[in-house]
Amino acid sequence: MVSTSASLINRLVFMGTPEFAVPALKRLAESKFKPVLVVTQPDRPKGRKQRLTPPPVKALAFELGISVFQPEDVNTPDAIEQIAAVKPDVIVTAAYGGFLGKALRELTPFGCLNLHPSLLPLYRGSSPVNAALFHGDTITGNTIFRLTRRMDAGPILYQRQTDIEPTECYTELQDRLSLMGGEDLVTTLEMLERGEIVEQKQQHEKAVFCGKIDKSDTFIDWNVSAETIRNHVRGLALQPGATAFLREAPIKIIRTELLERIATDEPGTIVGIVKNVGFEVATADRVILITEVQPAGKKIMSAHAYNLGAHLKEGERFTHADRDRD
Repeated sequence: MVSTSASLINRLVFMGTPEFAVPALKRLAESKFKPVLVVTQPDRPKGRKQRLTPPPVKALAFELGISVFQPEDVNTPDAIEQIAAVKPDVIVTAAYGGFLGKALRELTPFGCLNLHPSLLPLYRGSSPVNAALFHGDTITGNTIFRLTRRMDAGPILYQRQTDIEPTECYTELQDRLSLMGGEDLVTTLEMLERGEIVEQKQQHEKAVFCGKIDKSDTFIDWNVSAETIRNHVRGLALQPGATAFLREAPIKIIRTELLERIATDEPGTIVGIVKNVGFEVATADRVILITEVQPAGKKIMSAHAYNLGAHLKEGERFTHADRDRD
């Protein structure tokens, strides 16, 4: 454990890219720690027309009047020189999307601090919020830690817990943690200035890892428990969404409710239509109620509204993926 002695933080460089990092940048800009420079990923093609689109962090930085730097590789000598030119006291990162080498990590007196939306060493990696919901956790939080060579393995400076609401989904929880994260960063920086931080080494033997979510991870397997399916749906909603197939077409399941009724039909079978609510589906153990969906090419809607047009019938069956429909 290392105790950081008191010293002022006057110049901060912020590194972040997606929407998750936006509240952190906004909160820092409102505080005494307004960044002197924002480093973010280059503009990338996006959407069907592949239009070059700036990262959300870049857009906010321009609104705030903060200089932006977008290197392809932040570890090149030229990139490091440009960051060093602003003479930062600390570098703060939040979902930047790139590895920071030793030269950057040791560039400033306070080093590089990272905001991570999990209670490390739980869920090191790129999908910690999804992972917490997949596992049915009831508590999560944010960790501010010092970057080291190993991914998400540096000493912890600050952690804050929060309960996961029973109906909270990935998008809602991530948005809430990102808002918390801005406050957590300001609190950590204030404590650093006062010399109140005592760094805690992570218990590496308790580390749990989570990888990037890919398309195959989004498919619903109806041959598992209703609770597992519910956690899977929560961990992917509202985006990218958990996908099943019905009538040869993909459909995203957005919200569900667990029922006590034991399932006796083949998993994936529609076993009931609940007026003004949705429809019931058999799983490996119990029946699950589908209350919100997103048909292909359409907006999220209630399962009741979907059924008004689809006219679902008991006995119809959802499938797991394209290969299950052959």
